[in-house]
Amino acid sequence: MMTLSQAAALQVKWKQRAYRTRCEHLVFELEWNGEGYLTGHYVCNLCGVSVAHRDLAA
Repeated sequence: MMTLSQAAALQVKWKQRAYRTRCEHLVFELEWNGEGYLTGHYVCNLCGVSVAHRDLAA
């Protein structure tokens, strides 16, 4: 599981790379907010971008 702050840190790190290649988003996991609740977003483990959303209300 990945927190919002971890995803933001990955995004910054990804943008600072020397070689600008496109991320394939091959591995991702559910995102948690600061209070320990799922946000419903799936976040790429490599670049930190939200790649999908799951409706948690259902």
